[in-house]
Amino acid sequence: MKLALAGYGKMGHEVEAAAKSRGHEIVAIFDIDKMLSPESLKSYAPDAVIDFTQPDTVVTNVRVCTKAHVPMVIGTTGWDSDVLKVRKMIGDADLGCVIGSNFSIGVNLFLKIVADASRLLSVADYDVYITEAHHRTKKDFPSGTALRISEAVLSGFKSKTKIVAQLKQGEAPSPESILISSIRSGSITGTHTVGFDSEEDAIELTHRAKSRRGFALGAVHAAEWIAGRKGFYRFEEHLTEILGDNS
Repeated sequence: MKLALAGYGKMGHEVEAAAKSRGHEIVAIFDIDKMLSPESLKSYAPDAVIDFTQPDTVVTNVRVCTKAHVPMVIGTTGWDSDVLKVRKMIGDADLGCVIGSNFSIGVNLFLKIVADASRLLSVADYDVYITEAHHRTKKDFPSGTALRISEAVLSGFKSKTKIVAQLKQGEAPSPESILISSIRSGSITGTHTVGFDSEEDAIELTHRAKSRRGFALGAVHAAEWIAGRKGFYRFEEHLTEILGDNS
């Protein structure tokens, strides 16, 4: 298939390599020096656009793709407040779009493991916490993946009802909250840990990304799946279908 890339940073380069490894053609690359436009998309006629840009450009890029009627895969994070707007734009255009806070297949399987563990440990006397670590240039915190992980925990851990990402000096998290702690340092690709702690013992579940290739490969799988489809989808909710169509 023919793919266009929006954003050509580290993730854009990884997506390019992953797409070529699966036999796809990159027909266009859009970045700061070559902005996405309906006219350019129509001229290149890609089967899908894969977006790894910046949070403040997502809505604009979606608007461009809806005008050109090109399906999208959005891997950019930090734009959660615009999700409903983007969903409506995609629906109004009768287009296809897959979004994901993390396109790593391993991370999305990890979410299922966390949800199951939370259900099991909810009936015991455990507390729970989440930590996430990324490279120092990552701008959003907590990470989109950490927020998805917190949703997985809340789905099973009945004594927890809300998420806290920051505390004031001298403040402690309330008993019903889960604290997400963020680390930004060096070149950490992405490490997420869910910890369950009691007076008797502690259990930790950790996903550690070794490279960006896993994220890129998942995004390419999503592009293969969304081509020819209509609707707004979350990668983690349709992982089995996406892998089933592309394995």
